Amino acid sequence: MQKIKLYLLLLFTFQSLNLLSQVLPEDMPKIFYRNEKTIAINLNSNGWGLGYRYGNRINVFEKRIYEFDFSVIKHSKEINSSNSSIFSSESFVFGKQNSIFDLRFGYGKQNELYRKPDAGSVAIRYFYSLGPSIVLQKPIYYDILIRENDSTYTIHEDKFNPTIHTADEINGKSSFFKGIDEIKIIPGLFFKTGFNFEFSQKETTVHALEAGILLQAYINDLEIMAINENQQFFFSLFISYRIGKIVNAQKISPDYLKRRKKKLRIFNRELNK
Repeated sequence: MQKIKLYLLLLFTFQSLNLLSQVLPEDMPKIFYRNEKTIAINLNSNGWGLGYRYGNRINVFEKRIYEFDFSVIKHSKEINSSNSSIFSSESFVFGKQNSIFDLRFGYGKQNELYRKPDAGSVAIRYFYSLGPSIVLQKPIYYDILIRENDSTYTIHEDKFNPTIHTADEINGKSSFFKGIDEIKIIPGLFFKTGFNFEFSQKETTVHALEAGILLQAYINDLEIMAINENQQFFFSLFISYRIGKIVNAQKISPDYLKRRKKKLRIFNRELNK
């Protein structure tokens, strides 16, 4: 009889510990399996951009990540200026030839280094991704002033020519769509790695800050400036704010917890008889 009671006591203890490991506040059900969809705002040391990422859970610590980023690449020598001699002049970057738009398609992994013990803490992860990078190089047209005399002038749309154009002759940029039919495509590759700090207060949402490095290489120089040296290899630092949601989550339902509690109460009564 004593052995039976000891067995039942051990069984009850095991069941109680098992239930305790799963019970959480009702407004924060524990999620065991979670994929993620997030969007991000990225600030790079050579530009800015937007991103989308899908994270597919491999195991409790790892995810496969598929991402798409759009960014604007700027030259380190870009300085906004305006024509002080013309009242209606718009700001422009003197010497800039092309606008650079970068499309990146990446695949990689994310590993969790530290899991959040509760909703008020921070999860720390590191990640990497790599893949093709496609640059759209669009020419910039300027409104060039052609003076007829000291008081009158006409405006002519033209690309920047360092041999004939000066800052006093530029009234500003032409329409963004001017030159869009002259876009050149320059392929390349990228590699990105960094750390992710996830601090959401809810199990079903994602709020995170990311920081890391980005390496980019293209088959040709990106012709951003006409009066400064251009390059085909880029090293930049980035910081991102990422927001999103958990998808395909598997969690303990409230009904399941109620059933487990009821069974334990019945078991406890039987044990004390």
